Amino acid sequence: MSDVLTGTTTGAIRYRGRHEVPVAFRPPAPPRHFVGRDRELAQIRSGGVTVLSGPGGVGKTALALKWLRDRGSGDQLYVDLTAREPVEVRLNRLLEALRLYDVPAEERAAVFRSVVLLRKITLLLDNADSADQVTPLLPASGTVLVTSRAKLDLAGAHQIDVEPLTGDERLDALLEESYVELPERQARLYRLCAWHAGAHFDVPVAAAIAGEQECDVEDALDDLVEKSLLTEVGDEAFRFHELVRAHARAKRYQ
Repeated sequence: MSDVLTGTTTGAIRYRGRHEVPVAFRPPAPPRHFVGRDRELAQIRSGGVTVLSGPGGVGKTALALKWLRDRGSGDQLYVDLTAREPVEVRLNRLLEALRLYDVPAEERAAVFRSVVLLRKITLLLDNADSADQVTPLLPASGTVLVTSRAKLDLAGAHQIDVEPLTGDERLDALLEESYVELPERQARLYRLCAWHAGAHFDVPVAAAIAGEQECDVEDALDDLVEKSLLTEVGDEAFRFHELVRAHARAKRYQ
């Protein structure tokens, strides 16, 4: 073998050379704008197996990646189970990525689990179809996250249902995504104008609130309208949707 030596499944695993997880097998970065899953993030456990199940496109993988980035530790290994390949082939590919070569087919599962356990690697097993796909990869201890559209029957696993976001949560996500992209001048205007007492306000009022020139404020207000953070009323007046106003006011204290 190259770089790594191993005996049988009952023997010791010894390393030489570098051990880090190759870039191609590290978890990708979570979405830049991730909101609305605080409850599920708090439910994921460090230690043991956690299964995130829910419909396609609901955000299971994004949730797992967010947790790994914020709360995971040590080496992390990402395995996409979407590809339909025999388990022996997948295990051989993973072992070679971890610098273990020529491991006999009948020993690959045990060697992989031993390496994960020895190196305290956190696993993300993404897009699992069945428990049979997952079981050969599970170490005796450590942290494993599994995403699946189905509820997987894995003994001792912590199950979390990832449900579609509610209407308000979806709006919050869209507002947050729009807000973080704002230049600071627009973001400041967005926060300040939300405290105007009237239902509507015009350019001179917004300029007075912000302490800026009307020409500068007018352009910024137009941009906020384009980003659906303001609604234009008539030709020269603007208003906030109440949910948007609440979001803007909350940003003043963050």
